[in-house]
Amino acid sequence: MNIKKFNFCKFSTLLSIVLLSYISITTYIEFFSSDGFASKEMFKIKIVSLAIIFITLALIFTFFKIYKNKYIEKEIIERTNEIINENEKLKIHSHIDPLTQCLNKKYFMERFNEEVKRAIRDKQCLSLIVINIDEFKAFNDIYGRNEGDECLKLIANILVNHSNRPSDLVARFKNDEFYILLPNTKEPKLIANKCLESVRSLNIPHDNSIASNVLTISAGVNTLMPLHPDQKDELLLKARHALSQAKKSGRNRVV
Repeated sequence: MNIKKFNFCKFSTLLSIVLLSYISITTYIEFFSSDGFASKEMFKIKIVSLAIIFITLALIFTFFKIYKNKYIEKEIIERTNEIINENEKLKIHSHIDPLTQCLNKKYFMERFNEEVKRAIRDKQCLSLIVINIDEFKAFNDIYGRNEGDECLKLIANILVNHSNRPSDLVARFKNDEFYILLPNTKEPKLIANKCLESVRSLNIPHDNSIASNVLTISAGVNTLMPLHPDQKDELLLKARHALSQAKKSGRNRVV
C-alpha cells in the first residue's frame, strides 16, 4: 500500500467520523423534540445503525493501522537492504585498484597472509610472480599519461586471464608493478612466460626502451612450501630478487 492509498484511508475515516457525529446529533435532537416516545422504534433502529457504523469505522481504522505498520516495516527492510548493498559495494571498491580493477596492495597482503597459513595447513606450495613493465616511466614521458593508463589496463587484463583460477590473486602494487600469487601451481614460470609473450604480442610501440622497440615486461618467480607464517617475507624477497636479475639480464624476460 502506497502513501496515496494511506491518505485516501485517512480521508475516508475522517469523513465517516464527521457523518457519524452529524447523524448522532440529529438523532439526539429528533428524539427529544418528538411527542413522548412515539419514535422509540425509529430511535432503536438509528442506535443500531450508529453502532454498526461505529464498529465499521473501528475495523477500518484497525485495518489502516495494520497496513500502515506493514508498509513502514517494508520501507525499513528495503532501506536496510539498500544500506547493506551500498556497504558491500564500498567494501569491494576498497579492495580494488580503480584503474586496472586488480586487487590493491593492502588487500593483496591481507589475502597473502591467509594463503600462507592455508599452504602451511595443507602442506602445499605457494608461487609468487613479481612483474615490472619495462621502461614504463620513459613510455609515459613519450606517449603521455593517458596512453600509459590504457597500457596498464591491457596488461592487467592479460595477467588476470592467465591467472584465472578462483584461488589466484593478481594485484597492482606500484604504478608499473604487479604481483601474482599462485597457490599450489606446478609451473608458475610457464604462466609468467605466457604473460610476457601476451604483452609483447600487443605490439605497443616503445621507442624509448632499451629492452625492445615494443612495450615489454620482466618477471621474477619464486616458489616455496612455507612451514611458518614469516616465510611470506622470504617468498617476497626471493621473487623480487629474481625480478632484479631479469632486469640486469636485459629485461623482457622471466627469471
